[in-house]
Amino acid sequence: MAFARYRQIFQSRPFSWFWSGFTFSALGDAMTRVALTWFVWETTHSATALGWLMLCYTGPILVGGFVAGPLLDRFDRRRVMIADSLVRGVAVASVPLLNAAGLLALWHVYLVAAVYGALMMISLAGGPSLIPSIVRREHLATANALETLSFTLAGVVGPVAAGLLIGWIGAPNVVIADALSYFTFAFALVRARPAEETGPTRPAGAPPYGMKDAVRLLLTNPMLFATTFMFMAYNIGGGILSVWLPILSDQTLGGGAELYGGLLGALALGEVSSALLVGGGAFSLGLGLMICVAQTLSGASLVIVLAGRSAAVAAVGLFFFGAFSAPLTIWAQTLRMQVIPADLRGRTFALLRTLMQGGNPIGGALGGLLLPVLGVPAMVLLSALVIGAPGMLGYQVKGLREAGRPVVGEVVH
Repeated sequence: MAFARYRQIFQSRPFSWFWSGFTFSALGDAMTRVALTWFVWETTHSATALGWLMLCYTGPILVGGFVAGPLLDRFDRRRVMIADSLVRGVAVASVPLLNAAGLLALWHVYLVAAVYGALMMISLAGGPSLIPSIVRREHLATANALETLSFTLAGVVGPVAAGLLIGWIGAPNVVIADALSYFTFAFALVRARPAEETGPTRPAGAPPYGMKDAVRLLLTNPMLFATTFMFMAYNIGGGILSVWLPILSDQTLGGGAELYGGLLGALALGEVSSALLVGGGAFSLGLGLMICVAQTLSGASLVIVLAGRSAAVAAVGLFFFGAFSAPLTIWAQTLRMQVIPADLRGRTFALLRTLMQGGNPIGGALGGLLLPVLGVPAMVLLSALVIGAPGMLGYQVKGLREAGRPVVGEVVH
């Protein structure tokens, strides 16, 4: 009966259009990330070069995020996301075009990754800012699960498809799918007209919200503060993982691009499985407490990767890593939507996700610098510690530990 929520939410045509376009765009992004990562590795065989790619992908988020929030709160959020999709679609399309002309260089790939990073926060903050206007309140948790499911479904199909296609048509040409997905998402957003305005709705004469209001909310709300910095640490560990995983696949396990895509697929398969259960199920424990436990277990799961020098063992560890990781965003986003004012969603989600995504370039840079010195096993353990330890620390924060507790006679959905 719990899965009836999925059927009900897709009765909303705006949400159906949004989710379909968003999912296709996420699929294209997943394929491009694998293709460009492999292009850089195949071209340079340098962990440092991979670290620079991760930095280009995520570093500009720190700047773009502070522009995205005001844009999403000041203008119609759907139209801002349409413009973002068109610009990024053109940028990504330049990779296969330059390759066909014989002009593609490493710096072109870094530039495209930087454009992606600079605009990434528009969709990352735009999604949770737009969703409450196109679904009913009782369906917010399911909508958040489906947003996560978009990324995870793309993670299952995208890396595997990219790994297979790289050997057939070459890494640069795999990016064509991503360009098409951006233009498709722009069309879907045109059709996803919400039932209410997505711009400012404060009473006439009330002072407009500013970024200082988002900062104040972050600093004064224990749940927002704790989850933001817990997830920032998680992303530092994820940035480290993004450097050692292709090297583990190629040099330690000897599997090449196909195994690299397969391991990413195993991780995403774990995410899909748990996202489906979380979005359709009900829980008697508080969401804040479950966030602490799940993040701790996410880090612990990476230790399994070192339990044996085989692709199967690595896949098992990454599957459980994904399974414990996926609910983190779903539960935290549901809690955030309950405390963030509607007119402040763009700025607040942009601020939170900018800070959290800021962990990725830090982790990528650390991975690129430390891996040649410490080796793959030590880097796996480092990423496990950086990801898992904040879950135990978060449990010490009462405002997080008790957040989202069901009242007597109710369950949390």
